[in-house]
Amino acid sequence: MLRWVPLWLAVAVLVQAFELWAMAPFRRAEASQSPLSVFVALASTTVMATTYAAMALMVWSTNHPALVTLAALTMAGGLLTNVASGIASRRIFFIGGSPYLAALALMPAIKVIQGDTRGVVVMTLSAILFVGMVLNIYWRVHGSREAEVKSRAEAETRLEQAQAAMADRAAMAAIVSHELRTPVSAILAGAHVIRDGKSPEHRQETADLIIDAGRLMTGMLNDLLDHSKMEAGAMAMESRDFELGDLMRDTVRFWAAPAADKGLTLDMSGVDSEAVWLRGDPYRLRQIINNLVSNAIKFTPSGAIRLEASAPRGDGKHCLTLTVIDQGAGIAPDAMNRLFTPFAQGSAEVARTYGGTGLGLTVSRELARLMGGDLTVESTPGQGAAFTLCVDLPAGQPTQALDGQEAAAPVLARRLRVLAVDDHEINRRTISLVLQPLDVDLTTASDGHLALALLSEKAFDVVLMDVNMPGIDGNETTRRLRASDGPNAAAPVIGFSAGTEAEQVQACYAAGMTDWLAKPLEPKKLYDALHRATSTAAPAKAA
Repeated sequence: MLRWVPLWLAVAVLVQAFELWAMAPFRRAEASQSPLSVFVALASTTVMATTYAAMALMVWSTNHPALVTLAALTMAGGLLTNVASGIASRRIFFIGGSPYLAALALMPAIKVIQGDTRGVVVMTLSAILFVGMVLNIYWRVHGSREAEVKSRAEAETRLEQAQAAMADRAAMAAIVSHELRTPVSAILAGAHVIRDGKSPEHRQETADLIIDAGRLMTGMLNDLLDHSKMEAGAMAMESRDFELGDLMRDTVRFWAAPAADKGLTLDMSGVDSEAVWLRGDPYRLRQIINNLVSNAIKFTPSGAIRLEASAPRGDGKHCLTLTVIDQGAGIAPDAMNRLFTPFAQGSAEVARTYGGTGLGLTVSRELARLMGGDLTVESTPGQGAAFTLCVDLPAGQPTQALDGQEAAAPVLARRLRVLAVDDHEINRRTISLVLQPLDVDLTTASDGHLALALLSEKAFDVVLMDVNMPGIDGNETTRRLRASDGPNAAAPVIGFSAGTEAEQVQACYAAGMTDWLAKPLEPKKLYDALHRATSTAAPAKAA
């Protein structure tokens, strides 16, 4: 058979080269799904398998011990090569392996035909065992490849998501940076006017400008914080009783002056003399309505803004529907899709004209959905827009309304000794400025260690404690104060921080604080907290 060797080698090289070229698209991380590529791959593996299987059978039929071994090794090598060829496609593997399986089945038959039945049973069992081993290897290798491809796809998806998140954060930083410059510029300009003493007749106007700018900044920061809480799934809803009419009347009363300043009328309907008590989160409902009314005033040049409310009762619940209707320019159809997208405005012109972070409507819709309802919009360009909040709320029980009551002004029968603890000099100067009208004896500390040293030496009537400080924070400082036997171990401690989540506030009380305020500190709320603290605490004894 030596004369067949050159032909055999030539055919082997050709079919191997053909198979190597045809299988190239399937050795990539993402196997080709092209019908032409699949057809060529199937043809190549079939040609190679058929060629090798046929040659193996021809060699096998010689019964020469060396050639029989060659035939067996050819079959084994062909099947293992087919495992590699079909690693990305079960169809290619089984089609390419069929000629080999057929040849393995024919080998014992050839022996029987030739009249040599010795070892046929062992040969058949060995072939079956070998085929089983090849299948086991294939399933393992194929499964590993699928897992690798899947993990790569997931990694690429996560990378794309991370890149998109970074782009969103960059856009957010740019927008917030741009929008904060407006109120900061107003505050700096107003402060310079007051410091220089120019135009004293405009002092009140300048102060109002600074207050409005500060409130604008606070609103932006609150929207950012609420959006972050919602993304993290950390937003919690309260549940308490409130009266719908009071909520609506407070809203109209709050926005009446801004609307009148722009020449708009603010109407309300749907709230009659009969009280409608609901149970839910009135603070978040008011936040949604305030945002909608604020937008309506912003985007309505003239005309009227109408608030409609209804809460029919059924099955023990009230179907609360609140609608804010304006007579502005309306919303273009192409802007509807991005209306509730974070950090997006209706158009570039809207962003330039009215500013804002584009978070208000996003936060409002998410709040509505956290309550189990939704916020929708209907608009026709040129005919205004109508935003509707729908949410089912259980019936509430009448309670004594506390909202809107004026807290008693602090009555200081003596000059208070106050220790203010804050790591930021600006905050310490702010506290000093706010407390100036009360004529208190104020001492400041820049960290918890210095505060504890002062508290061990001198008695104070009240301690104002920043919660977030480097080193030991306000909670740890308060715990150490309570555990001491110094003159201020039982002194009232009023904590303040920008973290407003229920868990953070509860941690302050658990550390031993007697009261808590949210940053930025509002003078009235600070005065009320001082009044509460000094009306129940005994006067501090001089050290």
